[in-house]
Amino acid sequence: MSHVGVPRGTAQKRRSLALLTTGVLTIPVLAGCSSGGEETAASVVVPQDVAPAARSQIAEGGKVTWAIDAMPATLNAFQADADSATTRITGALLPTLFPLDAKGMPQLNPDYLESAKVVEREPRQVVLYRINQQAVWSDGREIGAPDFVAQWRALSGKDSAFWTARNAGYERIEKIERGSDDLEVKVTFAKPYADWRSLFSPLYPKQVTGSPDAFNDGARTTIKATAGPFRLREVDKKTGSVTLTRDPRWWGSPAKLDSLVFKAVEPEDRTDALAEGKVDVADIDASAAHRIVQAAREGTGGAQPAAGPGAELTPAAALRSWAVAHGSDEEAAEAEQEVRDDKARAAEAYATEQSGLRAYAVRKSLEPAYTQLALNGETGPLADDRVRRAVARALDRQELADTVLKPLGLPAQPLGSHLALAGQPAYEDGSQALGTQNTEQAQALLADAGWTREGALEKSAGTKAGSEGEKQKKDAEDKKDAEDKKADEKKGSAGKAGAEEDGKANRAAAGEPSADDGLSIVGDDDKPGEAAHVIAPAPAAA
Repeated sequence: MSHVGVPRGTAQKRRSLALLTTGVLTIPVLAGCSSGGEETAASVVVPQDVAPAARSQIAEGGKVTWAIDAMPATLNAFQADADSATTRITGALLPTLFPLDAKGMPQLNPDYLESAKVVEREPRQVVLYRINQQAVWSDGREIGAPDFVAQWRALSGKDSAFWTARNAGYERIEKIERGSDDLEVKVTFAKPYADWRSLFSPLYPKQVTGSPDAFNDGARTTIKATAGPFRLREVDKKTGSVTLTRDPRWWGSPAKLDSLVFKAVEPEDRTDALAEGKVDVADIDASAAHRIVQAAREGTGGAQPAAGPGAELTPAAALRSWAVAHGSDEEAAEAEQEVRDDKARAAEAYATEQSGLRAYAVRKSLEPAYTQLALNGETGPLADDRVRRAVARALDRQELADTVLKPLGLPAQPLGSHLALAGQPAYEDGSQALGTQNTEQAQALLADAGWTREGALEKSAGTKAGSEGEKQKKDAEDKKDAEDKKADEKKGSAGKAGAEEDGKANRAAAGEPSADDGLSIVGDDDKPGEAAHVIAPAPAAA
């Protein structure tokens, strides 16, 4: 489902919300295809039906209960079993240095940073962060370079003792230093990293990232120190809820809510939970959204509902049912009356639920995410670029987008870029670079690659010049030749070395001086009878 962060100053609305969100669908043609096309972000309509309200219009105090799929397995957002619930909870507890705006663009968060910018590009990319002097952890310690260093070391991938699921960007960092004072953090990259703004969000305290034990197990059910508008009050597995309360030490605009509760509710149970007032905010599917919208339309009148039990009962069917229930066949009449009673109870329950759903509003938007089909070109049939092109040409991306997005009332526009999402200034549709959907051309590409309709490969040597299949075949042949040559050379060297050793022994027995006597340069290729050695510097202390 969606990834909806908790905004700064989250507060209770007068009307609860049901969220209907989805990502953008994309089917990449080939990795590394060039951009092109004339469609820009200005021509792409991205709905944002989120009804923003001024802070002054939001009520003070109260509690909001937000439905999540399940209790989070961990509160460490960088572990493999972290999920959307982990992201939402940590978003209210920990620093996010560059939150995304309405267009999905990262914006500096002044609650944590005074500034952050690239100050050097040559010979190394250097980013200088200046931290807000009011930014402190809940234990009173200032947020600073030690937290950045600990998180970098934990996520760099260099120490396998840290069970981290991702290290993108962190593996490119060469070093992190204190700047001119305690409020400055200087990050030097070994290789340029354009997406540096995505790093250190969320930022964990060094108590969590400073050691493998703390990182792996110490942040699964609690976080030792937080730095957000809320603090963690309770994780209750029995009730399936995580409770956050307003943090009195928060230096930014205080949260309007007294508490924020994340409660585990299965997607199929959320309509009932909303109707019964057990949750205030929930991600829902298209059918639940339709029910909520329909409930608002039905109002309080006594008209027959447009959906639910009894909605499809025609006057003729109702008359037949009444006749059977009041007929002379007592057995049939009794059975029919039971059916009528069951339908009446179901209709009454449905009407009660609909009445409870009238208090909710449905909000729809596209989230900054997408679904893609990635083709593995390393091995197997897809190693041939013609097969990959055939798959891409056979897929109807528009039909897939229609199937996913239209039922939600969202624009069915397939994503045409790997670099930006629709609505962002850098967006350009380059999906037509390799042609539109065409099954005939897809079949021709497969035939050229040697595949029949039955899927059997007709020939193994039919690779096209310069194709991936030919390259891989040639690489394999070259590798085998090199291995054979190396084995022959090794065998010959062994024989030669044995003969030389025999000669040395004979000369020694005869009292003749050895040609190896004296010093030789380490690594000298001309040193007889020995392989070259390399003396490496001792590894630096950790």
